Amino acid sequence: MNFDQLYTELFPRLVQMASAWIAREDAEDLVQDVLVKLWERRDGLTFVANIHTYASAAVRHKCLDYLKHQAYVREHRHSVWANLHLACELESPMRYVEYRELSARIEQAVSRLPQRGRAVFQLSRYENKSNAEIARELGISVNTVECHMTKALGRLHSYLNVS
Repeated sequence: MNFDQLYTELFPRLVQMASAWIAREDAEDLVQDVLVKLWERRDGLTFVANIHTYASAAVRHKCLDYLKHQAYVREHRHSVWANLHLACELESPMRYVEYRELSARIEQAVSRLPQRGRAVFQLSRYENKSNAEIARELGISVNTVECHMTKALGRLHSYLNVS
């Protein structure tokens, strides 16, 4: 079986399954990542009797990891925003209102980024990781991290300047 056959056969069903847990766009990215990794590791998967079952399990695990990561990011973001909230609240009531409005717009803009761009942005800006650390964690090149970050910042700029 070649990659096109594998992709054509498994992609729709796996996306449908993943969409039960996460947004469809993110599900498509996640399933594509799983299928590429399966293909790259196909020689080491000779023990797998049923590639469909194996791929389904891989997608399920990837979705759970994704949801755990999103929960961590929300918690981390909450603590960062809480500290900013205190600083702004002490400064002036008007600053606090401006801060709340800007935070809501930023949260909305970040949530609109594609999965990979959002992950790169969050690791960079919320977790203060270097491009090399992000590349290692996500299994991509530093140049790809830089490309995702550039696109994410451009989209955020557009989202925030439109409203």
